[in-house]
Amino acid sequence: LVLFIQYLGYLALRHAFDEEQRGLNAGAILLLVGLVNLPVIKFSVEWWNTLHQPASVTRLGKPTLDASMLQPLLIMALGMFALYGVLVLLRMETLMRQSRQQTRLLRQIWADQKGEA
Repeated sequence: LVLFIQYLGYLALRHAFDEEQRGLNAGAILLLVGLVNLPVIKFSVEWWNTLHQPASVTRLGKPTLDASMLQPLLIMALGMFALYGVLVLLRMETLMRQSRQQTRLLRQIWADQKGEA
């Protein structure tokens, strides 16, 4: 909830300025201040163990999760990493195509202007 409120505040602050750069700078400062929240989130499980269950997967010893639950969890995590990789590659391909198209368009405009002169 705290991270969600911080995210909404970041979005509101970013769009609160007329100049985009000022909004980006203010948002960056807010995010740097918000980094204080990360250790609190990480260690909240250990500090307030009455509110949270103890770590069950990332432990120094053997995970406390049963194999019937751990195996699908790890398979889905691998699947999400694979999906992320595919989406990053697709985005890179799209950006490269846009760049090539823009270069072709600029060369055509330059050639047309050169021909008129």
